Amino acid sequence: MKNNAPTQPTSWTTLPERIRNHLADRAPVHADGTIRIVTAMTPNWPELASLGTGEIALGDDGLIRVALWSASKCCATLLGARRATLLLSEDDGTWEVRCLVIGNASLATPQPLSGFLLKPAEILDGCVSLSVRGFRRAGRTPEDSQNHAVETRLALFDAFPVGDDGETAPPGIANTS
Repeated sequence: MKNNAPTQPTSWTTLPERIRNHLADRAPVHADGTIRIVTAMTPNWPELASLGTGEIALGDDGLIRVALWSASKCCATLLGARRATLLLSEDDGTWEVRCLVIGNASLATPQPLSGFLLKPAEILDGCVSLSVRGFRRAGRTPEDSQNHAVETRLALFDAFPVGDDGETAPPGIANTS
């Protein structure tokens, strides 16, 4: 009998609880409340985007789901580069989580968003300058932000159910958090 349970390749990096809480939006508000994603293709300049709490989700499988505007330069670069770095700022420093893209899909949302399934590959602590804190965020009302966050997270888990390895999604697996 074949075991269809997803297995964690040895090249994965297990995220520390502090980062898991930050990505799962269970931690206190940090710095300016955003997470940055950086991606680059040689010889171009890196692309930087700011992610709100509704545009990033961590599954129980340890994989990170990210939503980006489909027409953005960051989205196009991430599609080509297939790797990105997440910058998570906290009061006492910045975490750098280097990730591989293992899946991407168009998200079923009213906004034109693309979803990415990221596998953490390496974590660096405190090596990033905090000068990126001034990165500009789009203005939304609290109600719009909450609705957008819920809608986007649901679309991310619809596109990448827990247990999805980016190639073959097991049927019937859904996020229960």
